[in-house]
Amino acid sequence: MKKYILLIFILFFSISLNGQDKVVLRQTFIKVKPGNNYAEDLKTKFGKMAQKRIDAGYQQGWHLWEVVANPQAPFTHMIVEPMLLSQMEKERSSEGWIKMRNDAVPGMTDSDWTAFMDGVREKREIVAEAFFMPVKDIKRDENVNLPDDIGVVNWMKVKEGKFKTYEKMEKDLYVNGLNKKGLRTGWSLAKRIDKVGVDVYWNYFTVDWFSKFSDVIKTRANTPSWDANKSYQTMLNIRDLRESVIIRKVTMLE
Repeated sequence: MKKYILLIFILFFSISLNGQDKVVLRQTFIKVKPGNNYAEDLKTKFGKMAQKRIDAGYQQGWHLWEVVANPQAPFTHMIVEPMLLSQMEKERSSEGWIKMRNDAVPGMTDSDWTAFMDGVREKREIVAEAFFMPVKDIKRDENVNLPDDIGVVNWMKVKEGKFKTYEKMEKDLYVNGLNKKGLRTGWSLAKRIDKVGVDVYWNYFTVDWFSKFSDVIKTRANTPSWDANKSYQTMLNIRDLRESVIIRKVTMLE
């Protein structure tokens, strides 16, 4: 009987731990300086290092995106890294970082790494970083795989104390799904989890997914001007659209 109770306790404890080990995603916003090959380095050197980290179990993936048709945007590229909470804690400790680097690039010394990163800093600027969690993903049909090749990302600032209300309003817009004949292949909603407070520039974002950049332009060109109805106006009263950028998939490592 005691062995049976102990087995149940261990099973329950394991389930609780697994439930807590959720997937979070880190966004890194990068501004590549003109006239250098850092954009290529992202796809090659950093991509190879990322794949080794994934294979070694330090993170779940590494997704590289580039900004499209918006040279005035504050960043040129965005890296999205899904990881388990346990993996994030391992990477953030100095011991975990050193082990990750050694596993990814065997033989690289501290001085080698310093010299490498000094060169990198001359080529790019890290504009910002954020952690987020997905709230809802909707696909046009079962043939769609998200994320698609093109995303229209809309960063929102939602008023304090209105988070649950806002999420419900966004999801209610798609209670009947997406237009099965439309060019938009999917829609996603995510919330920021690393910073809170009234001074945070954004705390949610949505993504409208498309398979081609031209589909974004076609959709906008064929959408007539409209006024918000009462329910949509209510949502506008609790959130502000802070930034909207079109991104294109470059590399998806898993």
